[in-house]
Amino acid sequence: MKSIVIFGGAGFVGKHLIRRLTKNGHKIIVPYQRSVQEAKIRLLGVTGQVIPFRYSSLEDKRLKSVLNNAEVCINLKTTYDQKKSDFNTTIFKFNQKLIRILKSSKELKQFILFSGLGVDIDKNSTRSNAVHKSEKEALKQLENVNIIRPGVIIGGGDIFLKRLLPIFKASFFVPLFGDGSTKFQPVFIDDVSQAIDKVINNSIIGKNIYELAGPRIFSYKEFFNHISNFLSKTRVLVPIPMVVMKPLINIAEKTPISPLTSEQLTLFEKDNLLVNVDKSFQNLDINPQDTLQILRNIVVN
Repeated sequence: MKSIVIFGGAGFVGKHLIRRLTKNGHKIIVPYQRSVQEAKIRLLGVTGQVIPFRYSSLEDKRLKSVLNNAEVCINLKTTYDQKKSDFNTTIFKFNQKLIRILKSSKELKQFILFSGLGVDIDKNSTRSNAVHKSEKEALKQLENVNIIRPGVIIGGGDIFLKRLLPIFKASFFVPLFGDGSTKFQPVFIDDVSQAIDKVINNSIIGKNIYELAGPRIFSYKEFFNHISNFLSKTRVLVPIPMVVMKPLINIAEKTPISPLTSEQLTLFEKDNLLVNVDKSFQNLDINPQDTLQILRNIVVN
């Protein structure tokens, strides 16, 4: 049994990961700042196994004590939300401070940093730049770092399909950002959580980057057509040029009803595919599940 601290553990990926890790008997501590439903987090494991922990800042003495006694620290926080602060502050400076604290820990065996496909080549995204700087800082300062770069994650309440499906169900016309030719390689959440679980249970050390993507490559137009087919509904995809979408989203994201943020819009501008920079599912003996079948199951259920 290991003591594991998970920043961002109350989110979509975090909940799936905690459910898997608790089955192996690990003790999970979930630091949080914004309000969360503590009872639901505790129920992800047996009594006393998952502990939500409210902290004010990384300088919190109690939090430092928790981190100094943890064998594994995972940071899943890679927000797309820029309403409250800039990405350099919420992502890079946060990781920079966290890494500084972890560097002095005698118990820490692994630091796992959640990232994303293509962050090292996406120069036009301030979020990607902040995440990539965090990667470089971790690799520079710590001895044992495992960086997880997933593609667009689907399954079990993911944000991507959660926002997309209501549009398909309610409207005959569905907006297609750009011309729909951009390609991406979505990955199933259970495969991502299994990969992190294996990194921990196999005590993988050193400096590693895992690119995690599903076996299928889709264009967004193809993906949207699959959704229509699985719903057994006729839908007309309406291409909207990025020069039109960008100013609209810039305005909409300042409200609570925006369907996506400017940073999320950048996903539709460039291919989001495996680059094979280091390691993948194969290095962990995992065969990623068919994302087309996963999509079908999500849409029809």
